[in-house]
Amino acid sequence: MLFFDFNVAFQSSKTNLINQQKMKSKGQFVSYIRELNDILTSDQIDDNIQAFIYQENSGKLSILAAVDQLQKPSTEKLQNFLIKKLETPYGVKEVEVSDLREITVDTFRKLLNRGDRINFVDEYRISDDLRINFDGNRDFDVAEEICPLKRINHQQALQQAHKIMADQTLIDEFTRIYSKDNNRKKFYGHPVHYKILAGSYFAAMKIVELLSAALYTNKRLVSHRITRIHNITERCYAESDFENLFKRAAGSTVVIELQGAQDNDTNYATSYEEVVDFISEVVKKYQRNTLCIFVEMVDQPGFAPKLISSIQDDINLIELQEGAGNREQALDYLKFIKDSSDMSYYSDDDLERALGDKMSFRASDIHQISDKLYSDGLKNKIYPAYKKVDYFTLSEEEANKDDAYHVLQKMIGLTEQKKTLKQIMASFKIQKRRAELGLTRCKPSRHMCFTGNPGSAKTTVARLFADILSKEGILTTGRFIECGRADLVGKYVGWTANIVQKKFRQAKGGVLFIDEAYSLVEHWAGSYGDEAISTIVQEMENHRDDVIVIFAGYNDKMKSFLDRNEGLLSRIAFHLNFPDYNTNELIDILKLMAENKGYVLKDDVLDECKSIFNKAIKQDNFGNGRFVRNLLEQAEMKQAQRIYDNSVGKEIDKETLMSLSVEDFKDGLSEIYKRSRNKIIGFTN
Repeated sequence: MLFFDFNVAFQSSKTNLINQQKMKSKGQFVSYIRELNDILTSDQIDDNIQAFIYQENSGKLSILAAVDQLQKPSTEKLQNFLIKKLETPYGVKEVEVSDLREITVDTFRKLLNRGDRINFVDEYRISDDLRINFDGNRDFDVAEEICPLKRINHQQALQQAHKIMADQTLIDEFTRIYSKDNNRKKFYGHPVHYKILAGSYFAAMKIVELLSAALYTNKRLVSHRITRIHNITERCYAESDFENLFKRAAGSTVVIELQGAQDNDTNYATSYEEVVDFISEVVKKYQRNTLCIFVEMVDQPGFAPKLISSIQDDINLIELQEGAGNREQALDYLKFIKDSSDMSYYSDDDLERALGDKMSFRASDIHQISDKLYSDGLKNKIYPAYKKVDYFTLSEEEANKDDAYHVLQKMIGLTEQKKTLKQIMASFKIQKRRAELGLTRCKPSRHMCFTGNPGSAKTTVARLFADILSKEGILTTGRFIECGRADLVGKYVGWTANIVQKKFRQAKGGVLFIDEAYSLVEHWAGSYGDEAISTIVQEMENHRDDVIVIFAGYNDKMKSFLDRNEGLLSRIAFHLNFPDYNTNELIDILKLMAENKGYVLKDDVLDECKSIFNKAIKQDNFGNGRFVRNLLEQAEMKQAQRIYDNSVGKEIDKETLMSLSVEDFKDGLSEIYKRSRNKIIGFTN
């Protein structure tokens, strides 16, 4: 059913009919309008249209129409409908329909209420007759909108998709929707329905709106109305309001959010069984004319697995995922959101800083950042009396705008690490293609073990892996959760298992990085550390598809640790060693770090650093990449002091600021060791 609001002016053989009535008493005028409404709702002319006058303004009548057909009525059809209804009793010959607009059910009822307040219509009777009293139901919530996007061609759809960092799954679906092979003469029904996997409601709805506009343009929908059902409780079964909503949504879109109304999703398998059965039957019953879009939240799948499993054999489902992009794409999307919101007080530099130091983003990440900016803007920009601290903080280094994959490729060495990443990506794409062709799809373990000395880039590579695999769609969130013994072992009996399980939930869709895992059981045999290990083994199996666990630590200790834990050893698919860097590699790392910071290193500087590195690599635990970073930072401080002493009262040119001299690196080795006498050189990742 479609719902519309429009204005009408008509000419009658009884001239100035409305004005004549208004000159009489208010009660007579109200009775006259109610008489018109009784005629309009009679079933003698067109059973598919019910119309109601809800207000009068300057000689025009404002009318609501409920149209029970899978085709938007033209102004000509509405004019003919009104003439046929009113010609005999009132001599109406000409009708002018203007300002025709589609509205939501909620707006329809609110305008009915306006007419009810002046006694033109009986809102509750009409709502009951139309069976649209489903907005106040306790077992689910309803939100509606008229899609802000109207007709868009294929190129415009792709442009909009690019703005929201759309995933390839949506791009592929546009190719099918706009295919010239399709019949576009009229609405025939829905060949497919959709499931969207996203990290937030806002990211999912951007996909819904764009998808709805494309379908409407190609006559796959007859309505711009989008009805969202959310907060579905476990009592929502055999609910007539739910079915009525679907029935009245024919020709439009219904979005069902599947996370449910419970905070803890561990009981969904049992408590929502009746709900799943009920919704499945409703969806199957109305699937032909009502487009269903199921939304599964990455962090709160709720009863999604059960429901999708229940319906996928009876309806054709296409899965769409929220998109991901690099830093530049994320910044463009954030600007796009800013331009369409009331956040003009933020500059492009503000938005860049809001992105933090990440290099890969999912669409939901951008919406979360946007929400934070808007909230912070209310406090700091709109209502500055509430301002306490600035939201933005300057980072020590300008963020690299390359995406994570290219950052990894530019890193020195790490040949095996780069090769392993390509293997994982290739395996995922091949398995995805097998599934598309109906072949058996295996899901190999992807857990890893990184071994090496401090500063060999273990943590950095793990972070990059999370970003890259997220962008490729292998991981759904790309979260990176880092923890050690202190983060996993509880103080009391029974606490540890819950703590470990919580860490896995936090890392869902991403990477759980466990540093120095052997510390869990070193010198604590039979203690809480053993409980942590056994729980980790179990959770690695439970979250085999949605969490990649990476263990990291020293070579010898990690080998001994895994040798004593066959359960862990059997679940780790990739063992990657991070060897210490040699002198030439350290020089390359130094040049890369300097380049990223905007410094130029001349040959004499590199010769001095080569001498320093030759001595450093002979020391135990010299720090690898961290040693290089410390050395460069020390040189930066010496350069700053040197320039300041020589340039007081003078202008400093760009070349001076970009140049580091041999003097800036002199005594670098001894200075760093002096500051690190009783600890491993460098600093933690």
